[in-house]
Amino acid sequence: MVLLVAIWALAPAVGLAQVKPAVPAAKANQTSPMQQMLDLSHPGPNHALLGTLAGTWHFQDMKLAFVQGTLSRKPIYNGRFYMVEIIGGRLQVPVGGGRMQDESYQGLQLEGYDNAQLKFVTTAINNHIGSNTELQTGTYDVAAKALTYEWDSELIQGQPKHNRRVLKMIDSNRYTEVYYDVQNGKATPVRTLEYTRSN
Repeated sequence: MVLLVAIWALAPAVGLAQVKPAVPAAKANQTSPMQQMLDLSHPGPNHALLGTLAGTWHFQDMKLAFVQGTLSRKPIYNGRFYMVEIIGGRLQVPVGGGRMQDESYQGLQLEGYDNAQLKFVTTAINNHIGSNTELQTGTYDVAAKALTYEWDSELIQGQPKHNRRVLKMIDSNRYTEVYYDVQNGKATPVRTLEYTRSN
């Protein structure tokens, strides 16, 4: 995780955005489907980009003092994916029998990069709001050093909405995350979190 600064710093030079497939098209046409799948399964520069965010972070909402906690991001499967565990403050969470129970907020995410579709991907669940599994897909802006994820959700039946999350790296020890509601093409920020590296 400590090499990670160098990778972020080099991002504009090496173009870590999803610009090229892991296997050139000419080579892909000459190999078997199994070999193509294996070739596309290797971690590459975009996985290394996610690796710059590995470690333990403290987060704080920029407006609401009580919204804070810890996020831990660890590589799994040789850096092909990252497991993200989030623990926040105590609140009322839904449990069996229609009851509510006082617990710490917990979230679980899997992050990665899809070499075939040339997209960053995140799957997210939590113990507070929603019985759904979010599937977020994203792109990386080299110049802005920002990952932008988009996804649709329907937390209330018949009320679908589009969401956006922008993760912007400030330096090796700090990044921000802004969540947006997107309606009729207009993005409205609804939450801004600041992250500071703890280790």
